[in-house]
Amino acid sequence: MDVDHFRAQLEGELEWREAEIRFFQNTCEQLDNPESAKQFRRALILMLYSHFEGYCKFALSLYVSVINASEAFCKDANPAIVASSISDVLQKLREGTGKAPEFRDALPDDSKLHRFARDREFVQRIDEVLARRVKIPEDTIDMESNLKPVVLRKNLYRLGLQHDQFDDLEGQINKLLEFRNKIAHGASRAGIDRAAYDELRTSASRVMAGITAGVTRAVEERLYLASVA
Repeated sequence: MDVDHFRAQLEGELEWREAEIRFFQNTCEQLDNPESAKQFRRALILMLYSHFEGYCKFALSLYVSVINASEAFCKDANPAIVASSISDVLQKLREGTGKAPEFRDALPDDSKLHRFARDREFVQRIDEVLARRVKIPEDTIDMESNLKPVVLRKNLYRLGLQHDQFDDLEGQINKLLEFRNKIAHGASRAGIDRAAYDELRTSASRVMAGITAGVTRAVEERLYLASVA
């Protein structure tokens, strides 16, 4: 996928989401009753969060698809991309039960020794592992149950992207999530005033724009490669 096509897909996804939000915001502004408008914004909060989470997942997943399509070798990729790509190997290494054949009979229960043996085998095979093509699993991008700021940071970190770039917005994103959960779970029936909504809307838009800029730059500059990261 070339950079222009990548950017066009991001822009198209963001555009329809932003257009839907604006449509319902404009509908809200046409309401004559202030209390009705406050209640309408309750529904807007649910939609805003849905688009915030949905777009972040889309953009990061699209970036993963570009990395995988590059067919770069693990030996040429940056550490985060390599770790994500060989997660299956690392998982087997962590949870393995294999034993060193040299000590299988003499020391069958020496867990430290047998763990070392698995580590040693991994090191012996490191060239083989690094010769694999980059292939990040689909489930690497995980919004978990809610896209909290820390969850977003975790996803950015897994992809070798700047994970702390939204530190100044974390308070507002936490507030958006808190409002959304209270509304969705019936814990709050209070309406949302315009100032509070606008603040949350601006913060969510800034994160989405930041994600767009970040992954676009990463594709343009091929930041998933070790030589340019």
